[in-house]
Amino acid sequence: MQRFLKPALLTIALLAVMGTIFLYQRSKSAKSDKAESTAVSAAAAAKSAPALVEGIIAKETTMASEALSSGTLLANEEAEIKAEITGRITKLNFSEGQNVAQGQVLVKLYDGDLQAQLQRTQAQFGVIQKTLEREKALLAIQGTSQQGLDVIEAQFAASRADIEVVKANIFKTEIRAPFSGKVGLRTVSVGAVVSPAQVITTIQQTTSLKMDFTLPEKYSNDVKAGTMVKFTTEGRGDTMKASVYAVDAKIDPATRTLRIRARFENANGKLSPGAFTRVSIPLRQQRGIMIPTQAIIPQTRGKSVIIARDGKAVLRPVETGLRTADKVEILRGLEEGDTIVTKGVMFVKPQMNLTFTKIVP
Repeated sequence: MQRFLKPALLTIALLAVMGTIFLYQRSKSAKSDKAESTAVSAAAAAKSAPALVEGIIAKETTMASEALSSGTLLANEEAEIKAEITGRITKLNFSEGQNVAQGQVLVKLYDGDLQAQLQRTQAQFGVIQKTLEREKALLAIQGTSQQGLDVIEAQFAASRADIEVVKANIFKTEIRAPFSGKVGLRTVSVGAVVSPAQVITTIQQTTSLKMDFTLPEKYSNDVKAGTMVKFTTEGRGDTMKASVYAVDAKIDPATRTLRIRARFENANGKLSPGAFTRVSIPLRQQRGIMIPTQAIIPQTRGKSVIIARDGKAVLRPVETGLRTADKVEILRGLEEGDTIVTKGVMFVKPQMNLTFTKIVP
């Protein structure tokens, strides 16, 4: 009897263990199904929940628009001071940063040999001049021929030309200011031998400054000579004005921009050449739809906005135009009366329900 009782007890124990495992697995599966169902329900609820956003009604307005660009200030006149001939500096007649007048001698080169050459050519000229006077007197009394007189006259003209050549070379030893302005830092000292390739100093005329900037070609008809532009510079909070006086004759084919030059009166010298500027250029008034810049969604190919259609979000591709500090012009893609999402854009997906907390008419 005991021989059959022991296997029976083992079988009952094994069945009990298997039953316990089955019940545990069933309970775990039920919990998992319930959790998955809850997650799906939450996701569906989140998807159906409306997004809270703010918007604006698209409408055409008259735009006193402006274009923004960057520019550079240039000296009204600027030149590098160099010698025309190789020579040794005997005198420097300027101080660094000094204002000089047009024609003022800035540098004097050694000219002792040229002065001696000038004296010799002048002496030769004197002899030839007296010979010419005698030949003319002899010809008057038939004491010489016309041919002899012509030879002397040719020598006289050549000798006078030699004097002018030497004087021109002496003049080249005096390096003068080409215009009134301020000289920069010098790179040489007295006694140095300079050549025409060496820059001695620079000179700039800064009582008025030029400002170069560019505009996209679509604005090429909006700017002309006489247009007043505003600009600011680094380190200065005030806004200054400059007058456009020249527009390039062609559009740069590489950048599709037009180069423009304006003039700024810098009588007090508060600005310096080379400064970076931020330029604001007024454009002609026109009508168009302007929306806040934060409503624009940059994409790989173009730009889009989100509009409301029957309470749902619709992604609409747009083409932009002029920009101001906080608004952008919409050239294509919107119509008057469209409701555009301006705040909460990053949390909205296409076909999502929308609830506007505020709409600007």
